[in-house]
Amino acid sequence: MPVTESSALPRAAAARVTGRSLPERFRRQADSLERAGRSPLCVRLMHDAARNIDARGVVAELYDGVSVPAGSVPALRLLGALHYLVLAGRARALAEFYPSAGGTRPPAGVWPVADAALREHFDWVRGRVGRTVQTNEPGRAAALFSALLWLTDRYRMPIRLLEVGASAGLNLLVDRFCYLVGDRALGDPTSPVRFLEPWSPPPDIDLLDAARSLQIAERSGCDVAPLDPASPEDRLLALSYIWPDEPERMDRIRAALELAAHDPPPIAAAPADTWLPAKLADRPADVLTVVWHSVFRQYVGPDRWTELEAIYARSARASPRAPIVWLSMEPGDDHLANMQLSVRLSPREPERHLAWCGDHGPPVRWE
Repeated sequence: MPVTESSALPRAAAARVTGRSLPERFRRQADSLERAGRSPLCVRLMHDAARNIDARGVVAELYDGVSVPAGSVPALRLLGALHYLVLAGRARALAEFYPSAGGTRPPAGVWPVADAALREHFDWVRGRVGRTVQTNEPGRAAALFSALLWLTDRYRMPIRLLEVGASAGLNLLVDRFCYLVGDRALGDPTSPVRFLEPWSPPPDIDLLDAARSLQIAERSGCDVAPLDPASPEDRLLALSYIWPDEPERMDRIRAALELAAHDPPPIAAAPADTWLPAKLADRPADVLTVVWHSVFRQYVGPDRWTELEAIYARSARASPRAPIVWLSMEPGDDHLANMQLSVRLSPREPERHLAWCGDHGPPVRWE
């Protein structure tokens, strides 16, 4: 979940994105999805929306005066608004194109119906495209869980997991999901959230031994606008940012939201630079503190990110016998390409690249 609208993408990527027009950004995200063989419905909607902007249609009107800096994924804002209307039962004609709502019509004829829905709900949609994206993809737990196994193998300590930009906190339930590797079920074998062969290859450790040894002693997170997994409104919001023709992802987030609703991890309504100092100051020496974030940095301004790094360094110096590692799943230079799973074992050490993964997690490819 984002913290601000300012971007802190790698500098080269931010410059490239900032220099593109709004329709170019829609087309680029559509092309990225199409190359990956994903979501034909969203590919069509993004291309049609780009043409609509070129023609100064309703989408251009919706974004007129709306700030969309680098990293703010304007196409996802629009498509999330449309998906929300469908899931909420407010765009029944459009729902006929959305598999997530039982629709079976092919994407080719979707735009006139989407255009009508945007005009009918113009003021509400304009409010939605003016706000930051609020995602909580539980698929990223596959990357996080593999990293926690690697850290458990390395440190042999219980883990205190702190997530910044936690949204509904779904990824804090990482050990309550099931990861099927060969004939082994790691994590919780009874979990409704299941990943089949999520690592290709996995970390070069004894996975079964690390999974048996993994102990999460504490889990908590922060977000400036956390979602409540027990709230029907917040559940709809989380679901709306999932591509509607990717049923596996839709099923996975529904199952994760159900788990979280019954036993939610604590999520503080606070920005990371306010919440994190106290959490890092109050930490035991016999527990490994892991600060985790995923697709979060692009929404944090450079000054705020520098402060987060300074908080990490000050906290590590203040209590050097209580280890803190910083674990991230973030884009490289191309924010629409693969994500990097990386770790810093201390502020004095450079970031270490662990694996590549998709923007929604699997497949995770360890190096």
